[in-house]
Amino acid sequence: EPQEDGSNPFGYEYIRKCIKKKSSLPAEYFGIDLAKSKDWTVIVGLDSQGDVAYFDRFQKDWEQTTNEVIKAISNNKALIDGTGVGDPIFERVSKLCRNAEMIKYTSQSKQQLMEGLAVSIQRGELGIIDGILQDELEAFEFMYSLNGVKYSAPEGFTDDAVNALALANRIKQFNPKINRVRGNV
Repeated sequence: EPQEDGSNPFGYEYIRKCIKKKSSLPAEYFGIDLAKSKDWTVIVGLDSQGDVAYFDRFQKDWEQTTNEVIKAISNNKALIDGTGVGDPIFERVSKLCRNAEMIKYTSQSKQQLMEGLAVSIQRGELGIIDGILQDELEAFEFMYSLNGVKYSAPEGFTDDAVNALALANRIKQFNPKINRVRGNV
């Protein structure tokens, strides 16, 4: 019996269980998906608990986009999509934001990002805001091909917010805060 969310890697039920109000804590881990032409630049910031504390989606020129990214992330940990137009923007951002890193999508790196995001959502490790982010997560799908698994939004939809969330989730996973108790290492 086919499931309602058969081609969705996250699962509708899991996505809905993660829906929360935007966090009032400061964002510490940022994922930035840069617009290439007709799509959107999306900046997602997660707080120390994994809840969305910052969300911005816009279409601006490179100069304005660079300034928005610098203003948003400051010196927090950030992972920026360097595929396509990302190189020149990352170059400027990295001069002012020392904790920014770049990733270029390959079929393998995108699969790893999305599988990591799926695990975090299914474990309830993220707090996701409703609206555009929830809509994109629910529309997102995967398909098997001869070259592996392809993750993307279906025709007529965007996946910029999903990509930004996956990047923020990755940078948080690899840079967790370590709470140390005095006397313990």
